[in-house]
Amino acid sequence: MDYTLEKYDLKLIDGENNTCKIVLFPQEGKAFLKERRKLYLVYHETDILYVGEAHTSIKTRFQRGCNAYNYYKKNDDIARNGYKGYKWLDKSLNPQRNLTVSVVTFPEEYDSKEKRSFIEAIEGELVYLVRLNTGRWPECQNEIHFSNCEGAKQIAHDILEINLGKLD
Repeated sequence: MDYTLEKYDLKLIDGENNTCKIVLFPQEGKAFLKERRKLYLVYHETDILYVGEAHTSIKTRFQRGCNAYNYYKKNDDIARNGYKGYKWLDKSLNPQRNLTVSVVTFPEEYDSKEKRSFIEAIEGELVYLVRLNTGRWPECQNEIHFSNCEGAKQIAHDILEINLGKLD
């Protein structure tokens, strides 16, 4: 399977009331394509904080998560529509403010709803491989989508090995 993996610097800038904003660099690449299925890993050095899936540009996805988090913090920890945003934005859970995000962008044929379960299967395998190789789940993971799909395990292994080096 063809896919593109790009790495970006992700800087968290803290504001008032425990709010923050996200700056990505560079601000170009396949991760910024709209309507393209992608997976992303947010990490500091070899500590993976979060694995996610998106079908929007990575900038839009992060803005939505950041906006929800800021709303939650500004409104006495009241979530809007049940969503509190990314846990890795919270300085008490993640004191690191300079992170890396690796974005895996899949070919156009994976944009359909029918193919989403395959991408989610890779996401689930990635999270499981983090657990298997580190002894811990990603610190700020909210949920995992499970789906048994042929080939997902190997792709997840390859993606994680590219990001972290040799896996057991």
